Amino acid sequence: MRLATPPGFPTEVFVQEVPAAELLPSGPWALVGDAAVRESWRAAAMPEPPCAIWEGVDESRKRLETILPWLEDWSRIPLHRDATLVAVGGGVLTDLAGLAASLYMRGIAWQAWPTTVLSMADAGLGGKTGADLPTGKNLVGAFHPPSRMVACTGFLATLPARQAESGRQELVKTALLLGDQEWAQEVAGEGPVKAAWIERALAFKAEVVHRDPMEHGERRVLNLGHTLGHAVESASGYALLHGEAVGIGLLASCLLAESEGLRPFPASFLDRLAARLAPLAPQLPTWEALLPWLTRDKKGTGLKPAGSEGVQIRCILPRPGESALQQLLPPSAWAEPYARVKHLLQGDPARA
Repeated sequence: MRLATPPGFPTEVFVQEVPAAELLPSGPWALVGDAAVRESWRAAAMPEPPCAIWEGVDESRKRLETILPWLEDWSRIPLHRDATLVAVGGGVLTDLAGLAASLYMRGIAWQAWPTTVLSMADAGLGGKTGADLPTGKNLVGAFHPPSRMVACTGFLATLPARQAESGRQELVKTALLLGDQEWAQEVAGEGPVKAAWIERALAFKAEVVHRDPMEHGERRVLNLGHTLGHAVESASGYALLHGEAVGIGLLASCLLAESEGLRPFPASFLDRLAARLAPLAPQLPTWEALLPWLTRDKKGTGLKPAGSEGVQIRCILPRPGESALQQLLPPSAWAEPYARVKHLLQGDPARA
């Protein structure tokens, strides 16, 4: 099914059960895919170009050096500017492939075929491509939207339970951004991820990105949960998956909003979200380990080499029943909410 998107939106969006060869490029194309889904791709009788690249890519390989061999291979084929790159995999793979497409021949077309909940609900759409640096996540990248995104929910059946749970947090994020407390409670509950949830998340993101494609204003709200989440993910040495860290960031954002005087979220919702995140408690870094990563956050302003003094971060504050707000706050504002999160995950609501 083709999803309705705003007129002039640069990406055609399809959400369906199984992949369809007719949605692949009609002209010359190359493929970069995650080796974990190669057999599923072939089982669906999907074609591969002679220059297909299949390899394992996780957060530890989200580096510029990972894409250099791809670029060199394409130049030897050679691929020309009329070629289209097809990226098949999770959020790390689509981020890297989109970046490679933006660099090759100064930019070729590409398609995103996300295969995880996280990449279907968020990373595969919007044109943000990127790679990490040792000093922080996604500090290298380009805005280069795919010409087509095809989310095939049948791929989700092959996901490990931890990956599926990780991606679910991006759906919680969308519900919080919309201020839809009932949907947030549903997504944070039990049961499998529903295709209708993915469709709703993509429709919302397409509207926001269309109004602010370069993230000068409104689009920043899509970073809800990612400010603290990226710091948690990095400080854990990527022992925590991206969605897991975002879940920690979402819970902390709810508590930060409360500490900033906004209406608190119902305890029933906070407890439900904390229960889903509780297995992560032993892996949470210390606040002292998080602080350097927060001060280097790409959403920060007034950054100084000497440390966190003078730094302000654009924080997204969710509100139950209302849309989220943006507010500039120092990194230290996250200290108390993060401490409360740790107590909640450890089953200590009195201290939280």
